[in-house]
Amino acid sequence: MIRRPGHTVNDTLGRTTASPLPAVEGLDARLASANVASWGGDPELYTRFFGTSLELELERGGSTQQPMTQTVLALAALAAWRSGVLDLRQDALGRLTEALESGSVTASVLASALGLQAGELADFVRCQAESPFGWPARGSGEVVVARVGGFRGLGGPWTAPPASAERLSPDGDFLITLADGEVWRLEADIFGTRLSRAEGGPDLVTRPRAEPAASEAWPIRVAVFDTSYLAWLVLGQAA
Repeated sequence: MIRRPGHTVNDTLGRTTASPLPAVEGLDARLASANVASWGGDPELYTRFFGTSLELELERGGSTQQPMTQTVLALAALAAWRSGVLDLRQDALGRLTEALESGSVTASVLASALGLQAGELADFVRCQAESPFGWPARGSGEVVVARVGGFRGLGGPWTAPPASAERLSPDGDFLITLADGEVWRLEADIFGTRLSRAEGGPDLVTRPRAEPAASEAWPIRVAVFDTSYLAWLVLGQAA
């Protein structure tokens, strides 16, 4: 079986035909999906998670009552982050915390925007406070979080396999050097990844200030193999 880039949290979702987003006053669904795509997310996943959470919120409030603007923004941010928009993590978590503390949105609605059950939400928040890779259903042993890269001839970005990887920070920042000498930067969390060329090579890359994660329970590394054009983001056993 050919392995393709992707996130493990999405591997068991299955494909569904995305239904149109429910009509909400002030929401331009087409523009929202286009923005998610331009920010590096998957618009189909965004529509799936945002639509599910909006429908639950509309059912809770009654079919004739429009959800509050802040509720819509919170669900949109969570769904966009869940669909792979890396830069929305802090905003989404902030809105999630605010909604939970105020009680303005139920746990079941918030959880659905992340593809979780209501009973998993508190554990998810705790895990994310420890690491960008925190996830309730971690399991035991090493876990593959994501597969990145791929051969350019098959739609990937690379013309040579990855040869080595260096962790720049414990929060999902890495340098990957290919067998042909090209250097790429990988930024990642539990839901999304971003690959970009490291212009000038590894010596000119600005390295983040080394700050340990809040917990060493989520050690993350990149594994590479000379037989594959993919790099594997691997979560190790707790220290």
